[in-house]
Amino acid sequence: MKKNYFESILGFLTLLVSLVFLFKFVDINSNNNETYQLKAKFLKAGGISSGNDVKMRGVKIGVVSNVYLDKDYFAVVDFQVYKQISVPKESTVKIASDGILGNKYLSVTPNGSSNDNILSNNEEIKDVEDFESIEDQVSKIIFLATQ
Repeated sequence: MKKNYFESILGFLTLLVSLVFLFKFVDINSNNNETYQLKAKFLKAGGISSGNDVKMRGVKIGVVSNVYLDKDYFAVVDFQVYKQISVPKESTVKIASDGILGNKYLSVTPNGSSNDNILSNNEEIKDVEDFESIEDQVSKIIFLATQ
């Protein structure tokens, strides 16, 4: 039998590169960031679900952790924000989408800049803008056109 060292070395390098990519994939997809929990109540949650992004000015600052109905039938969205991001109490939250067919995300817009009024763990953002679907927007346009 003839031993072919080149094929053995090439196979070992392929295995080594595959393991490096696997470890990098696991490291990127693991949640190593420390977070704190916030919530917001909506009349219509319009397609937001667990795992969707939370963005501030287009930059991801967290992730939606839970969506459920409370006892008054409001849609409560629990979301986690990275510890290094301070969200002012005067912030506005709305459900937005990445284009017409894009994924939904929670958009946080800070309205205040005071460092004294920062939300802490398990606080609720009171200023929310309810989700408007394309059907809602088209019906408004038709209603305005008929007047």
